[in-house]
Amino acid sequence: MRNIAIVIVLSLILLSCEKDEQLVIDNQQLIVENTNIPLISKLLIDGETYKEYTYNDRNLLLEEKSKWFYTSYIYNDNNLLIDSDYYVDMRIVSSDIRVLEEAGNREEWVNPDNTEKSLTKLFEYNDRDQLVTVNYIRPSVSNSEYSVFTIEKDRINRQSMYWKYELSHYIDYIYDESGNLIEETKYRVSSNGITELLTTTEYEYDSMQNPFQSFKRLLTPGINTNQNNIVKEIYTIHFEVDAFTEKVQIKENSYEYNDMGYPIKKNEVTFVYK
Repeated sequence: MRNIAIVIVLSLILLSCEKDEQLVIDNQQLIVENTNIPLISKLLIDGETYKEYTYNDRNLLLEEKSKWFYTSYIYNDNNLLIDSDYYVDMRIVSSDIRVLEEAGNREEWVNPDNTEKSLTKLFEYNDRDQLVTVNYIRPSVSNSEYSVFTIEKDRINRQSMYWKYELSHYIDYIYDESGNLIEETKYRVSSNGITELLTTTEYEYDSMQNPFQSFKRLLTPGINTNQNNIVKEIYTIHFEVDAFTEKVQIKENSYEYNDMGYPIKKNEVTFVYK
């Protein structure tokens, strides 16, 4: 316990001393982030790579790669995310068992050359560089799908989702003093304006460092913005479900950590850092 406490203290000191570095490319001075956060390069299961990450010269996430998903990210000169493109092998959501087996047996990973784009997200900010809107663009669909974000104490406290210019859902976010997301509550809004509580997810944390903080420019509250690692999730369904679905579902995570206080293993997943 004493050794763990020392690791935590040292990690906090390193974080408090972190300073952004300057990078000059094409005569432009750019900010390099995450200089004291180890960058994840791969995630393994049973020794096999199932996800890879690449970064740009500013240590910002550039690509997420896997067998069935591929995502690319574009930032402006202020390191704000302005565009993300998603490519998905849609066979993995098929109800046809044969199609699912075909997807499961694929060898080449999804990339923009072998898979059609599924979604583009375009991000807009206010004059304080706070996220205000995300527009969702899907191929062959033009239904004005977008989300509007409200900010409280420099954190997103609500995401309101619109479909055909009408509010359809919203999510409320609650944080602890460290900035960890501790409660996420989802609501549905009917066409006549009636609000229905759908689900609540509650989170508990360890006191160690979350390596996904290097993805914080993605902004979605949760794993990419949390200071610490989730050890317990309590998911509660508030609407009627079938007899085979539990209305309260609990998931617990166990970790192994390195000397810097970052996880090297979460349940069956192994972290490989750059």
